[in-house]
Amino acid sequence: ITRVFDAPRELVFRAWTDPAHTARWMGPRGYTALHMKQELRPGGAWRFVGRGPRGEYAFYGVYREVNAPERVVFTEIYEPFPDAESVVTSVLTEENGKTRLTVTASYPSLEVRDMVIGTGMAKGAAISYDRLEDLVIELQQS
Repeated sequence: ITRVFDAPRELVFRAWTDPAHTARWMGPRGYTALHMKQELRPGGAWRFVGRGPRGEYAFYGVYREVNAPERVVFTEIYEPFPDAESVVTSVLTEENGKTRLTVTASYPSLEVRDMVIGTGMAKGAAISYDRLEDLVIELQQS
């Protein structure tokens, strides 16, 4: 997934990684963040619990690499499927005063990848990044 934000990289990185901010943009509109924990360092844990129309859901993982404000690599596990760990690599690059966020997820098998795609994850991620964009605009104005 790639998204360009009309904001400096440091601001996008902060909005994307600060738990107080992450809880505001992660998940589709109408979903509620119940818990957000982020130990943003190699070996640090993260966990997100949200509530949507079908009830509570949770994701968690461990940071493998943190190179602020340009790169973060972490594992991601959707709690109902603890054996389906993915590795997510996120790179933020500056482009003429804007920031390009490129997120790549690697899955343990094609079957797991196809299962994740079948959940509508790409659409949900796009909505979350829309919300992140709104937050970045708000932070720039304040």
